[in-house]
Amino acid sequence: MDEMRTQRYRRHDLIDWFSQEQVAATSIAVIGAGAVGNEAVKNLALLGVGEIDVFDFDVVELHNLTRSVLLREADAGRNKAEAVAEPARELDPHDTVRSIAGDFWDTLSLGRLRDYDCAIAAVDNFEARLKLNQLCLLARVDLVNAGLDSRWAVVESFP
Repeated sequence: MDEMRTQRYRRHDLIDWFSQEQVAATSIAVIGAGAVGNEAVKNLALLGVGEIDVFDFDVVELHNLTRSVLLREADAGRNKAEAVAEPARELDPHDTVRSIAGDFWDTLSLGRLRDYDCAIAAVDNFEARLKLNQLCLLARVDLVNAGLDSRWAVVESFP
């Protein structure tokens, strides 16, 4: 690990069980770049996760800006995955953050999913959650399901 990256994550050294090297070697797929996906991508990038792939088919609308710190007014009309991945790359230039525009059902193969250490479901509909759950089960990839509505938030882990 180079000196700048080592200095950046020095505080993590205070946690005796934490391995920044392992985090830097981790590859995560974030499915959905809305409010929840936006926060997941931001936090993964700040943590120093080595590879983050952001999947979304939707475009940015102005009402998304109230819940998404990585989005700007100029992003209106752009694909959400692209609009979120771009500023996330600036959070840690050592991370690889890629955007995949389109429905994950069409853009994420079972073989590709097997390359990830974990997938995060940040989608806004039940059918998409079920599909991603099935894909992760078949690929034997850990799944974190996260969602929120006006009154509730949920985070579930499916190893």
